[in-house]
Amino acid sequence: MPHAMLAAHRLYYEETGRKDGPVLVLLNGLTMSTAAWSLMLPALEARYRLIRLDFVGQGQSDKPEAPFYPLDRQAADLAALLDWRGIGRCHMAGLSYGGLVAQHFARDFGQRLKRLLLAATFARSGAVNAALGSAWQAVQTAGGAALRQQVSLPWFFSDTFLTEQAVRLPELARVAAEVDWPACLRLMEGAGRHDARSWLGQVRCPVRVVVGSADRLTPPYEAEALVTALPDAHLEIVPGAGHALHLEAPAALARAIIEHCTD
Repeated sequence: MPHAMLAAHRLYYEETGRKDGPVLVLLNGLTMSTAAWSLMLPALEARYRLIRLDFVGQGQSDKPEAPFYPLDRQAADLAALLDWRGIGRCHMAGLSYGGLVAQHFARDFGQRLKRLLLAATFARSGAVNAALGSAWQAVQTAGGAALRQQVSLPWFFSDTFLTEQAVRLPELARVAAEVDWPACLRLMEGAGRHDARSWLGQVRCPVRVVVGSADRLTPPYEAEALVTALPDAHLEIVPGAGHALHLEAPAALARAIIEHCTD
């Protein structure tokens, strides 16, 4: 799959699905790559011209040295990628970190959005997020990726997933070990500066906000705050699901996207 050369760096992307379908852009969570959406692809590729990308700092995209990767810069890179592919308006679904970038895209390039879905994300990064970031860094320093993944499990997954899907955990640990941690810290630093509360009222496209009822990392009250701040938004709670909706509840998340992101 190709890279797009944007300004001084390369952005990896994948374009699949129906060539004549409406465009849907999927935006990764913090430690995700384009491969992480695999459980949802059959449902989405049957309906959309699907664009997935690794942000700067993720997966197969460039990871330049910088104090942090600004969210508005990630949104601008996404707009440049869409330009490069000849795409005007599109639907968009952002998960966790991807939901932060999607908020900035909706502010800065709102005329290009048809409908937006925000999943397991938040309007403001506060003291709890900062403390979590510091804790993950301390754990990474103390025990590397294996310990970081072990400590992260209750934040990312529900009791049901950890009980019934434990067989999947070794593979998830392998994927976690492949994350470029210095680049991830730059992504986290950018996310830690997010506060959209003063401008979410400017977003004009219809928005669906989705969250798992058992999400400890971005709890339902964070989703409720987004719905309150956005002019045209409604909330969907996925019963029993944790933060990693793409892994725990891929069918429910795909259904929510398909129901909302219609031309």
